[in-house]
Amino acid sequence: MGSHSTRRQPRIRIGVDVGGTNTDLVLVTDEAEYSHKTPSTADPSESTVTGIVELCDIAGVDPGEVGQVLHGTTVATNALIEHEGAETGMLTTRGFRDVLHIGRHRKPHSFSLQQTIPWQENPVVKRRHRKEVTERVYPPGEVVTPLDESEVLDRTAELVDAGVESIAVCYLHSYLNPTHEERTRDLIAEEYPDLLVSTSHEVVAQFREFERFTTTAINARLEPVMSTYLTRLQKRLAGVGCDAEVLIMQSNGGMASVRNVASRPVTTLVSGPAAGVLSAQFEGSALDRSHLIALDMGGTSADISVLPGRVLERDPRDSKVGGYPTIVPMLDIETIGAGGGSIAWFDGAMGFNVGPKSAGADPGPACYGRGNDQPTTTDAQVVLGRIDPDSFLGGGLDLDPDLSHQAIQSKLVEATDQERFETVERAALATLEVANTNMYRAIREQTVQRGYDPREYTIVAFGGAGPMHAASIAEELEVDTVLVPPAPGIASARGLLTGNVKYDVQQTVSQRLETVEGEYIDEAFDRLESRGREQLTRDEVDESRWRFERTVDCLYEGQGYELNVPFEGTDGDWHARVREAFERKHEAEYGHYFEADPVELLNLRVTAVGEIQSYTPQSVASGDEDPADAATTESRVVFGTSVAPEPTMVTRYDRDRLAQGNVVAGPAVIDEFDSTVVVHPGWTATVLANGAIELRFER
Repeated sequence: MGSHSTRRQPRIRIGVDVGGTNTDLVLVTDEAEYSHKTPSTADPSESTVTGIVELCDIAGVDPGEVGQVLHGTTVATNALIEHEGAETGMLTTRGFRDVLHIGRHRKPHSFSLQQTIPWQENPVVKRRHRKEVTERVYPPGEVVTPLDESEVLDRTAELVDAGVESIAVCYLHSYLNPTHEERTRDLIAEEYPDLLVSTSHEVVAQFREFERFTTTAINARLEPVMSTYLTRLQKRLAGVGCDAEVLIMQSNGGMASVRNVASRPVTTLVSGPAAGVLSAQFEGSALDRSHLIALDMGGTSADISVLPGRVLERDPRDSKVGGYPTIVPMLDIETIGAGGGSIAWFDGAMGFNVGPKSAGADPGPACYGRGNDQPTTTDAQVVLGRIDPDSFLGGGLDLDPDLSHQAIQSKLVEATDQERFETVERAALATLEVANTNMYRAIREQTVQRGYDPREYTIVAFGGAGPMHAASIAEELEVDTVLVPPAPGIASARGLLTGNVKYDVQQTVSQRLETVEGEYIDEAFDRLESRGREQLTRDEVDESRWRFERTVDCLYEGQGYELNVPFEGTDGDWHARVREAFERKHEAEYGHYFEADPVELLNLRVTAVGEIQSYTPQSVASGDEDPADAATTESRVVFGTSVAPEPTMVTRYDRDRLAQGNVVAGPAVIDEFDSTVVVHPGWTATVLANGAIELRFER
């Protein structure tokens, strides 16, 4: 995989975010910004390149003029969740073949007798493909049993004969001494040069055997999939004359080169949602707001993230994708099955549900007329008059409101005699109430249950469906302010333009803090920083744009999980500084700390950042408070509840014609190409300088 230089500052950049329903694109030049959406395809490289060509045509530029493509992808995520990928083998220390199966004593659902345990039901590596090798390393890295090289070759030959395409090498304590894994990798490369190999010390060099083994196995399984996809993407780009540098969004919120992602696909498991978090952070910082709740609601799911003045990383205890534990750095994002295509349905006990079943983009909601007769949240919005069929996606997609009515009538109204399903409009309101409640509960879990007061936050609502639901959710949370970015349907694609190249490297130390020598720490950090420098150099990021962040993981001896704190060097009484920082964070997280208990220094971490071109949003023309010039028509929109519907005639506005300073008093609806902003009664919408809309509720 090649890599182009990031030293040049490309004049034309494109952000592409592939979602489950649509592929969203934004193109920026020195003078203008253009956005576009196209349906996602089974092969995401097809919709990505098709969208780029169409967007370049809209902007009046040749694809060959594009200097940089920044890409958020779901390829790795979908392959893991759908149990696809390469036939994978594993070489591990004798006696540890079943670590991947046993896991930990704690099950996903502690009290369920019939639960499915993902890593046992659908193992990343089948047991017959997990082979044992004689070798052993003891902490702090002592080799007590040398590597049996003949066994390595014999076991590898067995795996190759069984059709294995990729091998994970996971030896005990290799994070303390990787020599056996390195030698195994070299032996395999000499004998089987085309066989892909992932070593655990390169994928994630830290303790916790189950998580380290699983993460490495996932990487091995996904590497052929991601490598093939990226090769296909670059060929398609070349086919349309686009020779742009391609950078991929990682789960940690940083970009990475095609070369690095091809060999480390496990770092991209929440690629698209991470771009959405960056977008929310950018929108908030532009308005000097740091306490944010990101609500990214698309066609299939809703991604929720809390930013309490900073971007949060997911706790290792909860770091799972598709039910599989992973310990690569990833932003703290909660995903639930609530999107525009989420299906409303009754279960066998006549309990009413919305999602996680989804109609997706194909066949899509009933109103798309593509064969789906199940009602979705989009159909509910159409029935309630909130979505205008004539302006939906700029009029490029014909919606049939009658099909929405028929789906809700046949599947909901006629299925029960409950009061709130007596009419189609009541059933539509009930659908939105359940969908909103699902998101409200998820946000409460991310805020109230973690000590954050949502009333002190601003909701940043984006994705095609987010601005339609945000005000209702905000009222339940007692949040007074909602921010809707310009072109909210492509906000995640825009977020890609705000990221930097970023790599995380780590090393486990696992020593009592006061006994660790400063010289040892300095040397270890220098080695980690050198690895980060190698990656930035390989990506040809200009050295003047590098920066390195050093942190450490600490815990009290006997604790199960650690806290990460900044590391400011080994000068002076650095042991006391680290302990003080750890205890401050421990008190903030848990409400207490233990002054007399010994502290363990567990992991060292370095984040290598290469800053790339910044993104400057376009501003909108100034106007006065009167939005009359943007008014288009009046229509009947239903507010209220499923028990007490409130039909109302409201004015509709064209967002493209709204000017900075315009104030739209609710109830009203603001239509735009890729979304609809519903201004509920009691709310006002003010257009800000960058084109964002601030919704405020007067209590």
